Amino acid sequence: MAAVLAVAACLVACATKPEPPVDPDVVVATVNGTRISLKDLKTGIARIRGITPAVGVRHGTRTEVSRALRQLIERGVVLQEGERLGVEVTRDEVDDEVKQYRADFPPGGLEKALLQGGIDTEEWREDLRQSILYRKSADAIARPLAEVAEQEVKKVYRETYGKETRPERIRVRQFLFDSPETAVRARKELTEGASPDSLVKPFSSAEGAPLDIDLGFLTREELPEEVAEELFSLLGGEVSGVIRRDRTYSIFLVVRKSPSGPYSYAEKAPEIRRDLLRQRREEAFRAWLDAEVGKAQVKVQEEIVAELMERRK
Repeated sequence: MAAVLAVAACLVACATKPEPPVDPDVVVATVNGTRISLKDLKTGIARIRGITPAVGVRHGTRTEVSRALRQLIERGVVLQEGERLGVEVTRDEVDDEVKQYRADFPPGGLEKALLQGGIDTEEWREDLRQSILYRKSADAIARPLAEVAEQEVKKVYRETYGKETRPERIRVRQFLFDSPETAVRARKELTEGASPDSLVKPFSSAEGAPLDIDLGFLTREELPEEVAEELFSLLGGEVSGVIRRDRTYSIFLVVRKSPSGPYSYAEKAPEIRRDLLRQRREEAFRAWLDAEVGKAQVKVQEEIVAELMERRK
């Protein structure tokens, strides 16, 4: 009888033994009450190593763990301030970001790459949303922290561009086609006065429409040598011959030519102001973040963090 009771007690104990907690449920730190999970920390280490989080990280070096934890603490502080400022991310913003990623892949290639990497599509979209939210929050924080006076812009212009000469440039519009015959017909219409804006639609096919790309202003050095020679010989409004590159056929419309000469202040002022603001906001944001992290209530579960660090022999 005693043996039966012992076996029964063992079965009950085994049956009620709790499962070990999974990484998302293990809290390694809190920042002003916001939790950082073991999964977050392992994902941060994977990103530092430049590998996909789906590969899985069991341990990290002291440097990796400390760096990842610091980044997560900073991220938490920024997102909390972004929430206070009312920063949000819309579904359209996420969709637009996804479209930019898709542009680097053939049709269906993005989903295939995620599948091969063992990455859940919805989790990837959520990570993308969080990334956008962080950028918007950081921008909202940094924007009021720095200003640039007009006198400063003028000073940089005088010192940097006042005596420089801008090279000759052309503003170019490129039309890409999938066959030489289509490109030749499109060129004929363009040279006969067809509007560039209406050029693409008539040559669309079941496979899709030709690409119309405004390349902006370019110098000779920014174009392939064989293309630059022809395009710079054209006048504004003229069209190049059909040029084959790889598997596409292109024609180029020279929209406008800009001769060499000094840079004007009106031309360079927006760029100078943007660069000065970016630099100052980055510096001001870093100073703000360091101060806020110093004031934040951060609680770290030292034992869990220590277990994650690689044991060196």
